[in-house]
Amino acid sequence: MAESIEPNNSESFLSLRQPSNEDDEKFIAGISSPYEAAKLRSASHSRSAESYHSPVTFSWRAFWKTFIYENLPPVFLSPLAALVLEGSKSRAWHVIQNRGLCSISTKHHSIGTIISSWLIVYPASWLLTTALLLVLFSEPATLQNIDTFQIVLAYLLLFMRRLIISVKYAYFREEDLERLCLPAPDWDDRKTQRRLVGQGWANPAQFPGLIEDEITCAMDENDICLQGIPVTMDPQLVQDLSQHDSSPLFPAKTSSTREDEISSGFFLFNIINSVYQTYFVARYRAIIYPCMLAIPATPLLVRSYYDVNLFGVTPAEQLVTAASILGFMLGFQLLFFGLICAIDFERRYQTGKKLGDIVKYPGILVSSIFADSKAAVANNRHIFIDLQRRANVFGWMNARKVLRSFGDAFYLRIQAYTSILIFYSLFCIGILNLIVWTEMRHHISTIYVIAMIITIISGISLFAIYKAIKLQSLSEEHRDFVRNQLFILEEEIWELKLSGADNARIIDLQSAKALLEQVDESIHYKELIYKPTTILGYAANNGIIGSVMGLVITGCLFAIQGFTSTGISYDQLGWFNF
Repeated sequence: MAESIEPNNSESFLSLRQPSNEDDEKFIAGISSPYEAAKLRSASHSRSAESYHSPVTFSWRAFWKTFIYENLPPVFLSPLAALVLEGSKSRAWHVIQNRGLCSISTKHHSIGTIISSWLIVYPASWLLTTALLLVLFSEPATLQNIDTFQIVLAYLLLFMRRLIISVKYAYFREEDLERLCLPAPDWDDRKTQRRLVGQGWANPAQFPGLIEDEITCAMDENDICLQGIPVTMDPQLVQDLSQHDSSPLFPAKTSSTREDEISSGFFLFNIINSVYQTYFVARYRAIIYPCMLAIPATPLLVRSYYDVNLFGVTPAEQLVTAASILGFMLGFQLLFFGLICAIDFERRYQTGKKLGDIVKYPGILVSSIFADSKAAVANNRHIFIDLQRRANVFGWMNARKVLRSFGDAFYLRIQAYTSILIFYSLFCIGILNLIVWTEMRHHISTIYVIAMIITIISGISLFAIYKAIKLQSLSEEHRDFVRNQLFILEEEIWELKLSGADNARIIDLQSAKALLEQVDESIHYKELIYKPTTILGYAANNGIIGSVMGLVITGCLFAIQGFTSTGISYDQLGWFNF
């Protein structure tokens, strides 16, 4: 058998409550029926309703506050803004440390984080800001060998990163935002990394308890305790599955399960864990790393081809060129964010597909969700939840609700990040057309770097959109399956009535059918109308990817037409001929 999941691997960093098997069992023992487990707040008498997590909402206040902190120069101005906005010196000090505005406290950060901040993060921000101000306010004659558009593009990459960080904090829970104002270890590096899309969410297996925390939050948001909602299947299969490893928070058997029942929380946790324990980023390294290097390398290679001094002549020119190259290098973070967006959409699709396949005969292989099931592979054992049983319909749908809300704070950010990447591509296309149609002074290397940015960023964005569409289409696929089940159930009930079959069987099928009708309505409303997967604020479908591709292609073709219409030419050094 594989290594069991030890209790310390369920370490929780939630702010409102610390989930435990003991608390869950106490709650389950206090209810008389599984439906009460789907009314978590009203059925819980030992805990106040305020201690459960509410759905994540976008906070404009947190967004604008972070936007100010991120866009003011660190160390110098952003800490002063914190002093003004936080209202007290104590809160401001902890915000400054926790947000990395001037990292000096070893209680909040590791030595490595502090050193990297002072050697890389802060100097890069100062350099890019200084270079942009030089280009905008210096006399053109002092920067003759500098293309203004390149530093603008580089700074825009940094700005987009800051916009992403602002969105991150806007989707933080209120209790987490409050903890940012408290002394360490209420908040520190470890808690920060767990909530970062590029670290904690890129590889949840490296952050013990993260998956359990997100499932707990998802159950709270939906007012559900899955451990108190069982599903029914063959008793021998139940016994076999109970031997498999799971999180202590999501055991196979609870006080609410009978011999032929197993906890729906057990299934959901292991389905999610089977997908999220895989590090998806590794398979894309051969693509992402060359793309990361291509953007900063392009202007250098083109300048070298035209035999132009790579970094300019004067100190000011060298500073601006170095800043633009550094800005392009920092652009790898945007590419990585785009990749994580695509990966998360794919992971959600895979977990949703497994949860859908488990109710389609013959179900899913035991080995597909349990790593310690070699014997089951030989026997070709399957897990199947029969939706002709009302209890199974109730358990499956509640598990589905929780899955849709799983990692909701990350999920909402992922959708926003994808939209930000698309806007950056469109902005670059706008700059390209501005250069071409207004015939502004530029170096040909700028055209090449814009083309490279559009190709790479748009490519990754479209890849993420494709994964989002794939995820959204799963809801339509599952709804189609449910409606087909309703059609078959109606015919089966009719034939049983004609044959004079046992009335208890007919009543059981009728009750399952009635609940499936509610499942159909719930999927239709919540997943297709109220809270679908969105890109640019619209439901992810083939229309949205067609619109984005249309904008990108039309913008590029318009720029090409500008090249041919205006007759742009370049001198032997690659500068535009006026």
